[in-house]
This record gives sequence, C-alpha cells and structure tokens, in this order.
Amino acid sequence: MDRDRVRALRDGLPNRLNAGILMGDGGFCILGWALYTIGFHPITMYANTLAVVDTARGGPAIDVVAREYGLPREQVVALAQLNDATPSATRVAEVRAFVDGMLA
Repeated sequence: MDRDRVRALRDGLPNRLNAGILMGDGGFCILGWALYTIGFHPITMYANTLAVVDTARGGPAIDVVAREYGLPREQVVALAQLNDATPSATRVAEVRAFVDGMLA
C-alpha cells in the first residue's frame, strides 16, 4: 500500500461524495476522487463509468486505483461498493472510516 497516497486520499475527502464514478450530482465518487487526487485530469474520467482513458496509466477504474495506490483489487471493490451503497448523508464518514481501517 502506498500509505502516503492513501492518507492524502483520506485527508482530502470532499464534503460530499457522489454514488457512481461520474462527476455529477454534486461531485466525485470515491474512485473518481482517488484518481483525481493523484493527478488524473477529469476529462480522462468524465462520462466513462468503467475506465480511465490515459494511454500510459489507464484501464478499468478499479484496476487503476488498485495499481496507483498499491491496494488489492478486492479492497478497492469493497470501497466502491461501500461508497455506492451508503446514503449520501453519511457517505463521507463511512468512506473515511473504511480508509482509516485500511491504514490501521
């Protein structure tokens, strides 16, 4: 795990997370935020719910996050599922707690 990247992801979480990767409905989902935080330009993610369009570092969004953060794919899947299944009002707190658990 790239602990510095994961800490930066947690510490920089926005006030609101969207369900799903599109940057609509008030912002990013956790996967979109994870990608944006490490320097992917929004155009490589927007309107593409499954992949990152980048010739050097692209691919399926879950795989890109797993690779870039040094995380097991299953952990990224669990994080994305938690994000999408949690009600909007508690989503950021639940995601932050999950990431805290990853770092523990």
